[in-house]
Amino acid sequence: MKKINVLLGVALLTGSGLANAGALAIGTASGGAGTNVGPVAVNFTGEGQTVGFQNDISYNETALGTPTLSAQNGATCTRPSAGVVRVIKLDLSLTPLPSVATNYCNITFPVPGGTAPGNFALTAANFATPPNGCSDAGGGSVACTATNGQVTVTGGVVNTPPTISYAPNFSTTINYSGAGTAAAIVATPSGGSGSGAAATTTVGACTISGGGAAFPTTNIAQLSFVGSTTTPQNLVLPNCVPQAAAVNATLTCPETAGAGAAVNRVWTLNCPAAAPAGTPPTLTYSPAAGSSTNVAAGSNFQVDVGCPTDGAACNGSGTGNAATSRLQQLGAVYTGLASPAPTMSCNFVAEGGAVLGSPLDFVALGPDSGDIRCGCPINTTGLATETFAVSVTEISPVGGASNVRTFNVVCGAPPPACGTLNATPASGTISLANGGAASVVSTFSLTGAGVGVSNTVTCETSGVSAGTTFNVTTSPSPLTLTNNATGTVSASCTNSEQTTGTGTLTCSATSSQAGCTPPSFTFTLSCPGQSAPPPPGEYMPVPAMSEQGRILLAALVLLLGLGVVGFRMRG
Repeated sequence: MKKINVLLGVALLTGSGLANAGALAIGTASGGAGTNVGPVAVNFTGEGQTVGFQNDISYNETALGTPTLSAQNGATCTRPSAGVVRVIKLDLSLTPLPSVATNYCNITFPVPGGTAPGNFALTAANFATPPNGCSDAGGGSVACTATNGQVTVTGGVVNTPPTISYAPNFSTTINYSGAGTAAAIVATPSGGSGSGAAATTTVGACTISGGGAAFPTTNIAQLSFVGSTTTPQNLVLPNCVPQAAAVNATLTCPETAGAGAAVNRVWTLNCPAAAPAGTPPTLTYSPAAGSSTNVAAGSNFQVDVGCPTDGAACNGSGTGNAATSRLQQLGAVYTGLASPAPTMSCNFVAEGGAVLGSPLDFVALGPDSGDIRCGCPINTTGLATETFAVSVTEISPVGGASNVRTFNVVCGAPPPACGTLNATPASGTISLANGGAASVVSTFSLTGAGVGVSNTVTCETSGVSAGTTFNVTTSPSPLTLTNNATGTVSASCTNSEQTTGTGTLTCSATSSQAGCTPPSFTFTLSCPGQSAPPPPGEYMPVPAMSEQGRILLAALVLLLGLGVVGFRMRG
């Protein structure tokens, strides 16, 4: 079978006269500006030879608009560029096209409202100018003729302001959420034409009345819709401030079409009552969100979640959602380059380690609900390390704002060095002045620690004597040390007793790096007693006597006694 080339070059006119040529005829149509004019039919009458043709029809797109095309009778009808309609017809059976006028394309023009009256040509291309042309069954070119068409725009410029529809419709109630927000009112125009003020519909400026403190913002910007536009615009409602009881307000939007009088479109706005007062717990994370932690392959990575202290009861107040902080959408994403990517499983776990479901709620004054635990996979990529981003969404309070907390985990990498926590002195008795200024107990430092590793030192007293109080402070406070940083622990005392008061000071530390266990340090604190008061009345001090003096005194008393006895016997 021969290949048919419909779009060959110029036909060579031989013995056949143009009277027998196939004929293209472009129709005419008329209508007013701002309306759809047409359809204009594109017909072709065969002469017994032509089995296919192509022709580009040019038009004024600025004046007539971008047309709607409808192919007919197996043809194609396209717009290859602005101002051009291309019609192609080929009978694949190579049967000559009908010898009666047959429609192969309908063209409808959306004439803009601003088009002035006049005649606008629809011009067919010269069939002898490729790629335009006619073809016979053998693939050769045959001569064809074309008759141009025309669109007549009548009636001058038609200016019609569009009609506006609303969603939700006016005369309805719009309910705000508990957070004081509401969806916008969508205003959609239709049926307009032309340009300028006569073809414009405005909505606004809208006002809100009767809402009091619940609606501190009472104005909404004006919207304008011109001519044939069908693009919706939004009346964005301002937020409300929930009060002790629900509050209704009135939204009034004047709608003006062209030179007509304004018509008020009215809605009722409902601002709900404020939720019961409450304060959600403050959530803390160790390691901190945004940190990077090295974990051995096959080991667990755990985030201790406190509210705010891990393992202790939550802070906050109230009941219900307003007094609840929530964790949800826990997951891990591999951030490396290996394919297939390894996976990490993560769960919420109770303080005792049992796996919990999602979400994980922390309720004001309730117990610590749990932590986050993920398992580093056994290395399957052959890489030295596998990196993951663990993320969890925090919502505080429930129904309020949400924040995504992310933790970076490097599986398989050696952990950073724990470092050594030092204290100078490391132990001993520290004598303090009763009621005096604080004295330094010890100076702490951290050496040899890896990047990102820190130690936090806390000190507590125990076994304190009755009547004695020790006040312990740190500098800085809290005493958190990074590599080569130093800080001090100081103490002062008061003692209301006459005897010396003592107590034990124990300073322990926690490391930010899992698996690191810093040492603890113990000191004895001493606080002198008050001076003893003198006994009542006058007294003569008795000097202390040695053992030898006591023997001599006893001998003297014995001799005196013998002398008295002898004197009485002589008498």
